[in-house]
Amino acid sequence: MVQELKVGISPSKAGTKQKPKAAAIDVTIQSPTETPATTKSVDVFFGKGIEFNNRAFPTCSLKTINATRSLSKCPKGSIVGKGKARAIGFLSGQRVPESLTVTAVNSPGNTLQLFVKGTNPLQIAAPITGKLTKASGQYGYKLSVTLPQELREVLDGVYAPLVFFNVKVQSQTTVKRGGKSTKVNYVETTSCPRGGWPFKADFVFDQAAPFIDGPLTATSPAAKCS
Repeated sequence: MVQELKVGISPSKAGTKQKPKAAAIDVTIQSPTETPATTKSVDVFFGKGIEFNNRAFPTCSLKTINATRSLSKCPKGSIVGKGKARAIGFLSGQRVPESLTVTAVNSPGNTLQLFVKGTNPLQIAAPITGKLTKASGQYGYKLSVTLPQELREVLDGVYAPLVFFNVKVQSQTTVKRGGKSTKVNYVETTSCPRGGWPFKADFVFDQAAPFIDGPLTATSPAAKCS
């Protein structure tokens, strides 16, 4: 089984700890195979020198999102990124694709909600929760994501693995510090490691799905920086 990971950071010119630089982070995961396994969870690791300032941003809770199955009640500043995805269902042996939009929402407790929405062939509106924590070694942060059962098994016995998932996170907010208004970026760079920023993703797959695989790791080419 193959899982491909590609992560980009822009701009490539890094900031410093004294003068962090605003950045956009673009994450793409795809499964270029005719028999895709259904991802149950994935840990995405981000190289050192990349910082997340999620605690400075407004939040929208999982409870709030689930109450309306939408982002209508979320504060404007809590939306920190957008993207798109594609799932493939298998009905009577036929491949049935569904296109989805992705919205990244800052959430309490160092979490990020990845709200996916689709209309055809199924009405889908559900959050995928990611937990952001510190990492070790050459990585500074880890985003641990678990896909809910309702997104893995969309109908009884019908699994719909996500075969393409892309989200670009970039946002800015204003906070009060020392009586002054200061702009804070959701993603910033503070250094450039030798060889560039490294990324990897550790996958665990649903063993109840038609196509299965053991845990695997996908490594992205390092993002060049200076």
